[in-house]
Amino acid sequence: MADVRELERLLADGRAENAVLRESEAKFRAVFETMIEACCIFEMIYDDLGRPVDWKILEANAAYEKQSGLKDVAGKLASEVMPGTEAYWIETFGRVVETGEAEQIERWHQPTGRWIHSSTARVGGSGSRRLVSVFYDITERKRAEIALRESGERQAFLLELSDTLRPLADPAAIRLAAATVLGRYLGASRVAYGEDTEDGESFVVSPNYVDGAPDTAGTFRYADYGSDILADLRAGHNRIQPDLAQDERLSEAERGAFAEAGIGASLDVPLVKAGRLVAWLGVNYATPHAFTPYEIQLTEETAERTWAAVERARAEAALRESEERFQQFANASAAALWIRDAETLDMEFVSPAIATIYGAEPDTFIGDIRRWAAMIVPEDRATAMNHINQARHGEPAVDEFRIRRNDGSFRWIRDTGFPLYDEKRNVERVGGIAEDVTETKMAVPHQGVLLAELQHRVRNIMAMIRSTVVRSADGAVDVQGYQTSLAGRLLALARVQTLLTCQANAGGSLRGILESEIGAQAHSENQYELTGPDLMLSPKAVEVLTLAFHELSTNALKYGALSVHGGKVSVTWTPFEKREKPWLAIDWVEEGAPSRPPPTRRGFGSELIEAKIPYELRGTGKMSIEPSGAHCHIEFPLREAESILETDAPAPTRLYGGTLDMTGAPDLTGKTVLVVEDDYYIASDTAAALRGAGAEVFGPCPTEEDALRFLDEETPTAVVLDLNLGGGGPRFEIAHKLLERGTPFVFLTGYNPDVIPDELADVARLQKPFTLSDVVEAVSKL
Repeated sequence: MADVRELERLLADGRAENAVLRESEAKFRAVFETMIEACCIFEMIYDDLGRPVDWKILEANAAYEKQSGLKDVAGKLASEVMPGTEAYWIETFGRVVETGEAEQIERWHQPTGRWIHSSTARVGGSGSRRLVSVFYDITERKRAEIALRESGERQAFLLELSDTLRPLADPAAIRLAAATVLGRYLGASRVAYGEDTEDGESFVVSPNYVDGAPDTAGTFRYADYGSDILADLRAGHNRIQPDLAQDERLSEAERGAFAEAGIGASLDVPLVKAGRLVAWLGVNYATPHAFTPYEIQLTEETAERTWAAVERARAEAALRESEERFQQFANASAAALWIRDAETLDMEFVSPAIATIYGAEPDTFIGDIRRWAAMIVPEDRATAMNHINQARHGEPAVDEFRIRRNDGSFRWIRDTGFPLYDEKRNVERVGGIAEDVTETKMAVPHQGVLLAELQHRVRNIMAMIRSTVVRSADGAVDVQGYQTSLAGRLLALARVQTLLTCQANAGGSLRGILESEIGAQAHSENQYELTGPDLMLSPKAVEVLTLAFHELSTNALKYGALSVHGGKVSVTWTPFEKREKPWLAIDWVEEGAPSRPPPTRRGFGSELIEAKIPYELRGTGKMSIEPSGAHCHIEFPLREAESILETDAPAPTRLYGGTLDMTGAPDLTGKTVLVVEDDYYIASDTAAALRGAGAEVFGPCPTEEDALRFLDEETPTAVVLDLNLGGGGPRFEIAHKLLERGTPFVFLTGYNPDVIPDELADVARLQKPFTLSDVVEAVSKL
């Protein structure tokens, strides 16, 4: 009885255990089928020697098909559904069977074209050949990781390549260095740079980078390495041959040529420039090699950078050769060659001949253009500068001007300036040729007439009557011409004086000035038109503009629109804001003027407008002669400023003609003199006179601020000081500073002596008007 009950118990336990197993099996099956990861159960297959050689897939879940891309794999061998599986997968699975220890692996699986992460474990105890593997596709992640790693490696490689090529100047050294950097990085047996010979048949290979392979430098025929290789390279196609021994595009003889050269795999990257094959970079391996996109990209970038570096080296070598030829030419030339920066006009180069022509060492002219301009006589300086500007804007210019050399002699210089362009046709520099043409100028029959014409171009119409009389005589052909010129300028001065003295510091009407000056020359009111608002000008503006309009009107009557009944002068003025301050723009336009050749030299009126207005009114003035007549544009700030005519201080005698004769004057050699004067003409002429006596001149400074700033940095041995800078009456800040420092100085003034403080009563004083020799004499006694 007891045995029966025991049997019933055992049967009941068996049924319970089976129920548990079925439940467990059901749970496993549910998990197996629904899990996201691919899962398969397989059994390893061994050969007669006990080596794992394949596996049989027993079960695979639904995710297996999605992850692997394989279908209906259950019951099939791996070699059937995944032919070409790499050996490392079989080795790994066999090791798990043998040790019983689970393993994880991340490897490339060629048959499915995926990166796989696999976790594999043995099912059952020792002796079981059954395995379960859970895996998933990590291709995207691995590609991102590889791309990130390759990007960093690429940057490091390109940095090394750049650092290697940068200091090299020899094309052959550049080619070999680039090949070496690339070859070592890729582990290639050979890297070579070839250049096309342009004969359609051959190429020249530079010395190679080699690692266990022979150097193949020399000249070769394209046809020996493939009938289509030249066409591929000319078309810009990379020539990729991972296994030359099996390349069906090659003939047996061509494969033999590669084998003889020890080349099992080859990559050739062409360099096609302007539609022409110029070179190529080749990477060789002794055995077959599958070139990756990354390796191809690096080779392409190396080829481009190598070509660029080679071209740079060749260009630099050609430039050095060109510079050497130019230097030889410059050193042998009797004319002085010079080159300036087009933007700053700083001198960058002068040839040795400039020392003979200018009487100063070449280094004197390097840098600031003012070093050169300071040697030009005042009358010619603006014209010379205008010709430099003409060349910097793309138009060649020829100019003749006078200089005063350090030995005191005057010379005529013919200067030919021309633009020098960069590769974008922008003017990058200004070049020129300077010649001493003094002897030629003196041989010209009309030299006396030309000098007289130059001397009559007086520059300061505000000068006192004595100065006006002397200047009007220069260049006059006869008595009648002298009378006409002198009377016109004296009348203009008289009109200014009358206008400004009617009411102190009241200035005058712009329209009234224009009507007075143009009306005096026009045949009728129909010959001129004035357009602009009623506007009162400061005394200084009245003084300068009256003289300017007088010159414009006189010129229009002689040569321009007022010289014919059908001509007309239009003057338009417009107030505007500039730098938050009121300004005035004036345009003088002539129409209907008779045809005449363009002027060859700058006249009195042009200098007054283009030099005096900027200097005294702090504005701009531009004068041009068009086919229809004179055009003039003036801009200046509307500010209060006094006229020197209101102070009863007539302008002094001025230098004229450009020839300053200081014969018999004291020698100022060794003295450094600062000129402080706000009148452009007085300042320029005074400086020229002092230089003519041998002094080194600083400035001139037109304002108190400029002078004080200069004195903070320099200590001249003497100072020539105007008392009334910018109007507003006499000022003594500069004088007190000089007195404190012990620097001797002389006053230039139109004021009576009683305006000078007692502490400055002993300072030498020149009462306007004065002669330039008076200035030199006074400075010599300081």
